[in-house]
Amino acid sequence: MKTLHKKSFLAVLVLLLPALASGGPHSKQVAELQQLRRVLPPSKAFDQWLKTFGYLPPDFDALPSVPYPQDLLTVTRDGQPHRVTRAEWPERRRQLAGLVREYLLGHAPPPPGNVRAVIEHKRVEEGRETWTVRLEFGPHHAAKLHCWLWIPKNLKRKRTPVFLVDNFTYTTFARDAFNAGRFLICIYNATDPVYRPDKTDESAAYKDLFGKYDWSEFRRRGWSASRAVDWLSTLDFVAPDQIYIGGHSRSAKQALACAAFDDRIAGVIASSPGSGGSLEFRYCDQYYYGESAERLTTVFPLWVLPKVRFFAGRENKLPADMHFVYALIAPRPVLMSTAINDTVENTWTVEQMYQSIAPAWKLLGKSGNLALRYRPGHHHPDAATCSDHSRFLVLCSEGRSPAEAFPYRPYHPWNYAAWAKQNPPPAPPIRSAKNPLQTRELLRWLLGDGPQYKPAKVVLGQGESDQVARLMNRAGPSHLKCRFDDVNANFYYPPNEWPDRRGGPVAERLPTIIWLAPLHCATGYTPGYRTGDIPYRRFSKAGFLVLAFDPIATGSRQEERRHFYQRYPRWSLMGKMVLDARHAIDAALANRDADPHRIYLVGFGMGGMVVTLTAALDARVAGVASASGFTPFRTDTDAAGDGGIRRWSHLYGWLPRLGPFVAKEASVPVDFPEILASIAPRRVLVVAPLLDWHNPHARVLEAVQAARAAFKPKSAQKKLELYSPECLAEFNNNIQDRIIQFCRHSDTPNRAASP
Repeated sequence: MKTLHKKSFLAVLVLLLPALASGGPHSKQVAELQQLRRVLPPSKAFDQWLKTFGYLPPDFDALPSVPYPQDLLTVTRDGQPHRVTRAEWPERRRQLAGLVREYLLGHAPPPPGNVRAVIEHKRVEEGRETWTVRLEFGPHHAAKLHCWLWIPKNLKRKRTPVFLVDNFTYTTFARDAFNAGRFLICIYNATDPVYRPDKTDESAAYKDLFGKYDWSEFRRRGWSASRAVDWLSTLDFVAPDQIYIGGHSRSAKQALACAAFDDRIAGVIASSPGSGGSLEFRYCDQYYYGESAERLTTVFPLWVLPKVRFFAGRENKLPADMHFVYALIAPRPVLMSTAINDTVENTWTVEQMYQSIAPAWKLLGKSGNLALRYRPGHHHPDAATCSDHSRFLVLCSEGRSPAEAFPYRPYHPWNYAAWAKQNPPPAPPIRSAKNPLQTRELLRWLLGDGPQYKPAKVVLGQGESDQVARLMNRAGPSHLKCRFDDVNANFYYPPNEWPDRRGGPVAERLPTIIWLAPLHCATGYTPGYRTGDIPYRRFSKAGFLVLAFDPIATGSRQEERRHFYQRYPRWSLMGKMVLDARHAIDAALANRDADPHRIYLVGFGMGGMVVTLTAALDARVAGVASASGFTPFRTDTDAAGDGGIRRWSHLYGWLPRLGPFVAKEASVPVDFPEILASIAPRRVLVVAPLLDWHNPHARVLEAVQAARAAFKPKSAQKKLELYSPECLAEFNNNIQDRIIQFCRHSDTPNRAASP
């Protein structure tokens, strides 16, 4: 910890010492704050915020664990769930607004009511008239905000709609409509400094002018946009009911914040707002390689309310999430605009957001006002996207439905109830397993009725194109392309072991790691936001040959996911992932540089479950390391706070055959204690972070302890290891190094025959 951060924290700690020393009512929260500081990177801005406002973490034990985004239309009344009616929506909306202020964006002052405009100059340029305007408001009109209003020469209407944006870059979103004389454009200078040559955000100068408010930067900038609306509404050539706002990335976040609290905004273009925008915090932590609450509040500590940082690693305890912000905009038109391979977002998570908020638009009779548009490529919007954003504005200004122009076409369609009705899961062949053979029989039943394993056709030297590799952020010279069946993969070599450099086979065959990634849709096995090094690079630098490929539904294989259950209605996504992993073993064995007796499976998150199930079915691997990979099924109830087994069947659709056991979890016929036991006597490392809410440590520990009995008779009790770092669900360098140590451990080579 840097000295500066220590001094900041000490100032906070001095205020809290009496409660900590006396064991008073806040002692638990002080202890929580100490742990938070121990496991998260230091943040000077967060320390200063604590000192200014005196906030403490909440009593997490008193907060309910809500692993899924809260239902916008369900409230508790007289101890019973109550479905909100259309007539009750205004009251529900007020509740949501209060929670957004308290937990996500902070509190802003009321409108000042005294905005005045000083036109500094007008000029004609590039086929438009440009006004430079200084808005003055607040106490003694001390707050200043510059705006630039563009007026096209060919105005089509006496009262013209306006597109409001915080920077000149994304005026392109309305440029077609502007050039056609259909829209005005107004730029307001309450913006992230990255968009300004002089790096100024004028709203920062008046953040304390109105009193002691805990507003976040996005709430303050959105509030500032409303001051531009105050002025625009007074102009006789502006249609005051047709003022739209939009932006991209960080500017989209503040556009959402503005519209959520200003009903005068007619509609929103939310282009790739990412975490703190179109991603719920529950679904964008490191379990998905996302920009987590921790990451967002570390790098940009004041973008959202710093209180969000209290919930890093406890996102399931957040009383509000970002779908509340969207709901405050309903039923006005909103275009969610997302890039398929943008690491700022995640197509699965964006679709969860859409499904969370769509009921609000439906309740209010305006389902056609909510649209989601996908675009190819990375974060920056292309010309076609900007053109479609303009199209959205024109459609809305004409009262037409944007959803008709941009119909919802998810990459991850899944409706468990509909699937189960058409494909009733068959009963398991036996009620429970008494030996490893029966465990594997039940595991095959759980994975569903798909293609049986047979050795894959492996082609070395062919695979994904260089264009796809660049798109997935993994272009580079030191890898060997590979294809097994229809899956592209890459072998990554240790330094100085790349075949082109050696000119022949390695002197000694290399221990090999097959890397299985989490549900990171944008770039597959290459992480987006991460707390450690890129795994395949760290493993290869440590001397391992690494084989990696995109799991289905991620990276280059998102389109494959879209139609999976139409093609294989009685199989499962997890069954497909396990089959792909077994074919990856075939590929490793086909590489003459891989040691066939030292092949290890390593996975994190979704990949952690895949490697565990694969190792149980395939004896050819020498060992397996699973990080944040599983929670025992039989104790994973809806009340557990992690999503229960319902997540595997109903949410992700990975294991639909678990669905009938929801609320009957104790009857699940096969579970991880016997799955781990069936891997014996081969080596197993289970990484269970102490602060992983997706896979609670205590229950993972129970599974490991139960499985150890199977290893003991084989004189291999130490071969089932549990590593429990004090961290969140993440794949940091300490965890990666522990896995490297595990795989390096000298051991009798695995000489199991092919299945």
